[in-house]
Amino acid sequence: MAHHFSPIKFDDKGHSRDSVFSILRKAILDKKLESGQRLVERNIAEQMGISRTPVREAIHKLVLERLVTHIPRKGVVVSGFTKADIVEILIIRTSLEALICSISALKITPRELERLESLSQQISEQQGQGTLKKSNQLNDRFHETIYKAAESPRLYNFLNTLHEYISKFTQVAYSKPGRLEEVRVEHQAIIEALRCNDSVGAETAAKRHAENSCKAFLEIAYDS
Repeated sequence: MAHHFSPIKFDDKGHSRDSVFSILRKAILDKKLESGQRLVERNIAEQMGISRTPVREAIHKLVLERLVTHIPRKGVVVSGFTKADIVEILIIRTSLEALICSISALKITPRELERLESLSQQISEQQGQGTLKKSNQLNDRFHETIYKAAESPRLYNFLNTLHEYISKFTQVAYSKPGRLEEVRVEHQAIIEALRCNDSVGAETAAKRHAENSCKAFLEIAYDS
């Protein structure tokens, strides 16, 4: 039996190509659109109240990210993730995080350092209260602050394309027992290296943080 595009609630109409792409990618990552499910361009356009052109362009981007596949006589279907796909994304994330932290160490301002300290504290407080959704949002802001401090638009954009993947993987990794305390220590190590304008130290701390996050995710997702 063929899978068809299931209705998804949209907050507004008149989406751009990029917002259509973001909505569909998030739906795939959240498994609202499951592996093997068909994406029918006409149906998506009707649901969003837009023309088919931005939908077609969004689907093309999803193909490039290997989230969907064109299958002869069947159309576009959701591909799903293999462990190899996830490992590849995590390796890329680790390399880019380390690089951008090394750059940020040479450019970060006192105000940005204060923001990182504040966010780190807020993350710990929210985790202590068991509000993981809020702590995940704060974690996103923590890393966003470091990304912007580097003043490297191209590198920022590369990392931004991975944001939804990283956020999703982080949520899973946080559920590993003891991981929350490890994150607090790792964040502080990053902050201290940035405060000292230690490019090598910041790169090392960021790499360790990303690698530990990757390891925690893979243990929860595949070894539990």
